[in-house]
This record gives sequence, C-alpha cells and structure tokens, in this order.
Amino acid sequence: MSLIVSIVIPVYRSEQSLTPLVERILEVFRDRSEQPEIVLVDDVSPDKSWDVLLSLKSAHPAELKIARLLRNSGQHNAILCGFSLVTGDIVVTMDDDLQNPPEEIPKLIDAVESGYDLAIGAYDSKKHDRARNFSGGMIDRIQRGIFHLPSTFQLTSFRAARRVVVDHVCQMGGAFPYVTSMLLANASSYTNVPVRHDTRPFGRSTYNLRRSLSLAGNLIFNYSNYPVYAVALSCVGAMVFSLVYGTFVLVRASSQGTGIPGWASTIVILTFFNSVVLLCNLIFSIYLARMSQQVTRSRIQYAIREIHE
Repeated sequence: MSLIVSIVIPVYRSEQSLTPLVERILEVFRDRSEQPEIVLVDDVSPDKSWDVLLSLKSAHPAELKIARLLRNSGQHNAILCGFSLVTGDIVVTMDDDLQNPPEEIPKLIDAVESGYDLAIGAYDSKKHDRARNFSGGMIDRIQRGIFHLPSTFQLTSFRAARRVVVDHVCQMGGAFPYVTSMLLANASSYTNVPVRHDTRPFGRSTYNLRRSLSLAGNLIFNYSNYPVYAVALSCVGAMVFSLVYGTFVLVRASSQGTGIPGWASTIVILTFFNSVVLLCNLIFSIYLARMSQQVTRSRIQYAIREIHE
C-alpha cells in the first residue's frame, strides 16, 4: 500500500490561485509513489473561492477534500480543521497564494521520511513585503525563545509532520491556536529544509501589523510564561526598592530627624505592603493562567458548514 501524503491548505481570497495550485500539486505526485490527499478549508472567503473549490472537487473527486467553515475563524483554526480531516501518514501545510511552490513538497517529505517528526521550510529569500517580514520576524523571535531554538532557525507555514504529531496537535485544542508552536510542542525532532519562496502572483496579503500583534499576543499568553516572569520581576524589583528606600528613610530619620511624626514608619509600611500585594497578584496570576489554559481548551475553535470528502 502506497504512502498517503495529506496537504492541508487554508483558503481565503484565493479564487485565482486555487486551480494552478491544485494542478501543480497533482503534477508533483504524478511521478512519485506517494498518494496525494489535498484538503482545502475555505475560511468563509468573500470572493468565489468556494465555487472554485467545488469545481476542482468535481474534476478531482478522489484526490480532494474540501470544507467550508461556518464563520471566519482565522488561518490557524482552518489548518486545525484540515488536520481533523486528514488520513495521510505525512501531513504537509502550505499557503494558498502560490508563494509556497508545490515542487518543493518532496523535500519536506524526504526530511520526515529520514527520521524527523517535523520539517519546516527555510526560505532562500522571503518575498513578502517589508511590513510582513518585520512582523513575521517579531513572532518568530518569540517562538525561538519559547522553544529554545537557534537564532538562525526559520519558522514558516510551509512544513511537513508525522501523522502522530498532527493527531496530538488536534487533541490540544485551545481557543487561540498557533499551529507552529503546537507542532513544535509535540515533535521530539525537527529540522529546517531549504525551499524556494516565490513572489505572490495574485492579490495582496491580508496580514497587517494589527493582525501580527494579535498573533504575537496569542503566542505569548497561550504558549509561554513570559507574562508571569514579567510580573515576577516586577515583584522582586518592588521588594528590593522597598527595602532600599525603607533603609534610607530609617537612616535619615534616625540621623537627621523628621518634621512630621510617623512619616518614616508610614513610608516603610506602605512600600513593604505594596510589594506584598504585588506578590499576591503574582500568585493569583499563576492560578488564573492555569485556569485559563483549561477553560480555553473547552471552547469551540471552528464549526464546519459544508464538507465534501
């Protein structure tokens, strides 16, 4: 029985690129032993992307699975929806805008077959606009810090993973998913694979600074302890300040006196107890963070409106 490779593609505003994308993917596998399974998830595109998907499904009924979400849920939720539909032994994710060349897919497959759990494409030269490169670089730096990756390690949406990794990602859930982090959290070995990155032939990217900041916030608050560390540093800083300032006030009051009775003791007490309050807030934050992880995993990430398998 031949190996099945599932290719998951989130679809949004890509009516012009879908047909050449699917045709190029099928052409790649025409001379290979693996069997392709292309899973396309329409994230409620406002253009005619769904109509194009229906046409492609009619032309290639055996190779394609298409689904349409009930409401716009974002790229990462669309990918997770695709993950829930795959049957392949290896799962590839790629964009719908033809910037990820289908001809590079075999490189990712070969890396997984060589023993890696996760293979992530490393672009020779990113063809995004300057704003997209800046915001993407910011998010990548955060992820590299969370997972202790080398500074040269690239994190892109063009990747391949073993099915067992994808199955565990689907079990994670969470209201604010970030697929790259979820894959890294479940993979014991990963590598970069040099791949080409092409210029976008149709339309413009929907990513902007606001969306990138939102993704960065989801990444920080859901996959790292950075906010807790920040609060901890604030508490430590406040306690050190209270001790230093309290000592200064006591020494000055004992040597020079003060014109306001009780002023020195009041300042010392206020600074000390403020630091204690901050420490209590830290403890509450830890509990709230743990509760938030449990609660958000119980929320619905996406809903499928229509599916053709």
